[in-house]
Amino acid sequence: MSPKIVFALLHVAVVSQIARPAEPAPPVVDLGKVPAYQLSDTAGKPRLATEWADRAAVVYCFLGLECPVANGYAPQMQRLAEKFAPQGIAFVGVYSERGVTPAAAQSHRGEYRIGFDCLIDVEQKLASQCRVSRVPTMVVVRRDGTIAYRGRIDDRWSPEGKRRDVPRTRELEDALAAVLKGENPSPAESPTFGCPLVYKDPANAVPLK
Repeated sequence: MSPKIVFALLHVAVVSQIARPAEPAPPVVDLGKVPAYQLSDTAGKPRLATEWADRAAVVYCFLGLECPVANGYAPQMQRLAEKFAPQGIAFVGVYSERGVTPAAAQSHRGEYRIGFDCLIDVEQKLASQCRVSRVPTMVVVRRDGTIAYRGRIDDRWSPEGKRRDVPRTRELEDALAAVLKGENPSPAESPTFGCPLVYKDPANAVPLK
C-alpha cells in the first residue's frame, strides 16, 4: 500500500473520531436533599451531619437487625467502606426499624463485623427524608447534601427475589466512581430487594416499589 493511501486512511480515521459527537452526560435526577440532623450512634453519642461535611460523599446504609438480605450484604458493605475510605467517602449505617435500641444495634454491628459508624434513626426521619422503603438501601449523598444515588449495592438479588451467585452489575460502586469524578451516576436510582421498612407514622411512610 502506497504512503499516500496510508496517509489518506489515517486522515479519515482521525477526522471521523473528531467529528463523532460526544456522549451526552447523564441528566441530573432530583432525588431530594438530606438536611442537617442530629442522631445518636449505637454508643449513645450525639452525632451531627456536619461531621462528614468534608468528605467527598457519604453512603448511608440502611440496615435491618433481622433482615437476611441486609445481613447477607454486611461483608460487602464493609469491603466497600474500606475500599472507598482513602478516596474520601464515608459509610454510615442507619438503623431505622421500629423499636430499635442502641444496645440491639451495637450487638448487631459486632455480630456482622460492621466497622463504620452507625446511627439510630428511631423517629425514622432520616429514612423518610431519603425515601427508603426497604432494607438494605444505599443512599449516596454529595457534599452539598443532595442525593446522588439511591438503591441497591448490586443485582445479586433481583426485585423478584431471585439470587445470583455473581452479580452482573455493581450500581453502588459505579455511582461512587461517578461522584468522585464530579459526574452524575447513571442510573441515579435502582430497584431494591429486601425487607420492607415499616414506618410507625403512616404520614412518613414511603411506598414500596
